[in-house]
Amino acid sequence: MLWTARAPGLLPFATMARAPTPESLLDKTFPPMLATLVEALPPAQPEAAWTLELKYDGFRALCAVSDGKVAMWTRNGLDLCARFPTVAGALEKIRAPELVIDGEIVVLDDAGVSRFQLLAGGQGSTAVLFVFDLLWLDGKDARSLPLEERRHLLEKLLKKPPRGVLLSERVEGPSADALARVAAAGHEGLIAKRNGSVYATKRSRDWLKLKAHAGQELAIVGFTPNKGHAAMVGALLLAFAEGGKLHFAGKVGTGMGARLSRVLFEREGRDAVSAPSLKGAPRMRDATWVQPKLVAQVQFTEWTKDRKLRHPSFQGLRADKKPLDCVVEKKS
Repeated sequence: MLWTARAPGLLPFATMARAPTPESLLDKTFPPMLATLVEALPPAQPEAAWTLELKYDGFRALCAVSDGKVAMWTRNGLDLCARFPTVAGALEKIRAPELVIDGEIVVLDDAGVSRFQLLAGGQGSTAVLFVFDLLWLDGKDARSLPLEERRHLLEKLLKKPPRGVLLSERVEGPSADALARVAAAGHEGLIAKRNGSVYATKRSRDWLKLKAHAGQELAIVGFTPNKGHAAMVGALLLAFAEGGKLHFAGKVGTGMGARLSRVLFEREGRDAVSAPSLKGAPRMRDATWVQPKLVAQVQFTEWTKDRKLRHPSFQGLRADKKPLDCVVEKKS
């Protein structure tokens, strides 16, 4: 069954009279589909079985529009409208009776590359939404439609999108060549989607994540001071979650600006504890251990054999994640 997207502004009287709230639409379609991290596409399947899309480096956003009203949630159900009002304002201009779309809120650098550092560094007013899937349209659940049909409907709906809303970029294969190209351009990687697949509200192998750079969300469990400057963080002490507990993952001292370093020193100092409550915490004379509340996005080269970060670089804070959400992604 091929659906058709109704022209903007043509709302039936019944829909106008009984428009659901955008939050109720998100309740119907939550949680979002998640991709599985892999080294490469399955060798037993032809490359033509997959569609490649650019992977964006930002906040996952499940967005609902209903009669001009908008709701945006993170993958954990946190509100994004207050943090990104320009994106919410752009979505309000999509005059669909009922709509739920899936996407990523990002900030682009001068080269058009999404950078989490810019998003986390206070440049949210320049954020845009890249839309990559359609979940609900005009009172109908679109998740059971095949990937190609959902994309077709999305392209028709966003043929002339409002400023600040863009369709996700498709990338030509083969996947190994495509990953090399996007890595050279500075992008985070690719998402490979199985042709003909439905939208499943779980982690699925119908969506595969191919990363150009290693990255991980990690809980902040302490800090060491900056020896050259008072009241500044020198390095953040980090941990990953496993079995419902936090495990020490090392420290990161690069990538923080002076302003954030001072803010973290003051904020984390208020949450100081006498001893760390995590596995594998080393004895460090200059360490201040804290009650874990914040999550850092960290880029690094690899995990060591004892599960510590090698050559980490701080990218920013993640308001959409909690410390126990920081489970290490393993390639399968």
